[in-house]
Amino acid sequence: MTGDTILGSENEKEPQSPASPTSTDETLRGDAIIDIREEEGSVAMSSEDERSSVNDASAQPHDEKQRPTFLRRVTGSFKTDPDPLSVTDTRTRKLENTPNGFPRLAAFQSTEANFSLYRSFSYLHSRILLDLQDEITALEKELDDIDWDDFEEDPIRLRSREADVAKAATEGGIRNRRVILREIKDRLMEYDEVLIKACKLESFQKPSDRNYRSVRRYHHNTKPLMDAEMDSIRSKEDTISLRSGREWATFDGGVENVISKCDGSLKKIFGLKAPPLQKYFRTPELRAKTTNSHISFYSSTRIDQLINVLITFVIFVLLVVPVITMYKLTSTSSHVELSDSNSSSVANVSALASSDRDTFNAVGVLIVFTLLFSAAMSILTKAARHELFAASAAYCAILVVFIGNFTGPGN
Repeated sequence: MTGDTILGSENEKEPQSPASPTSTDETLRGDAIIDIREEEGSVAMSSEDERSSVNDASAQPHDEKQRPTFLRRVTGSFKTDPDPLSVTDTRTRKLENTPNGFPRLAAFQSTEANFSLYRSFSYLHSRILLDLQDEITALEKELDDIDWDDFEEDPIRLRSREADVAKAATEGGIRNRRVILREIKDRLMEYDEVLIKACKLESFQKPSDRNYRSVRRYHHNTKPLMDAEMDSIRSKEDTISLRSGREWATFDGGVENVISKCDGSLKKIFGLKAPPLQKYFRTPELRAKTTNSHISFYSSTRIDQLINVLITFVIFVLLVVPVITMYKLTSTSSHVELSDSNSSSVANVSALASSDRDTFNAVGVLIVFTLLFSAAMSILTKAARHELFAASAAYCAILVVFIGNFTGPGN
């Protein structure tokens, strides 16, 4: 938790609080740490334990006392006591403890943001917008007709709003300009609201095939709804996801699939009761959500940590391997000095040919790894086209500079 404390300046003659006797114009910002309050009984017991330990220690000979090491004395001040059960205890809604039907389906879709799939009703939004659009268009034409009629008969009403309001009050129930403007205002407000909502819905992401199949499999396995009630989930093209896309969402799904398959294989090979890898990628809260063996919830935080390690390894390989390969190609023993007086012309020609051949091989390595880098950028990230082009050009430029430094004159 963060807290802001604003203190008044010296010119403001206001009473100062005892906790802040000085005044300053700056705003103090800090983090608040909540500690566990000790109970009275525990304090009394701890004091008695301390007295008994002191008496026991004084009764022991001086030579038998074990002095703490330097490392323990340094790290002892950073150690904290574990929180009591009243702080660490959490409650998790379990799927099996929810009645089957809409309640259990709602509990399932709320357990994971990737499973929060709902219809956007884009067709109905379009129908409503078209209907409102036609109504507003008809009112616009009616307003234009009245404006032209008043332009020929009573142009003052077009030049003065007060005159138009006064004349409209004397016309009784006749459909005049004031009535039409009020209707246009109401329809425009309604039209704009629906249009903005439809625009926001269009910005929602479509669910990935993997997440959509997972929800459909849950419907197939548990059958929470009647067949007639499942038309919404069958409308795949009209389904949106509440989950905002992660940068490596596709790659994350592949990693989770690999972990799931490895879990199943290890469980069968070693005859284990539970998948061995799930305890590393599932929190206790996720494990408590269901006992269904067909449902596996993975912690996105732990998956992201694994992804970061894999991405770091890929970047390391794409940067180090081409450098080492091109260094070996451009620094072979066949690259001899052409100015050596003992070397023959034939040796010089063969050395030149070998140097040119190795340079072309280095250029081939540059092309291959530039393509690999571009593919990795497009698969592992959501980089735009101009970002992908700029990153690939920068990567290629680094390798070109390396080749130029090792294949120039005198190398």
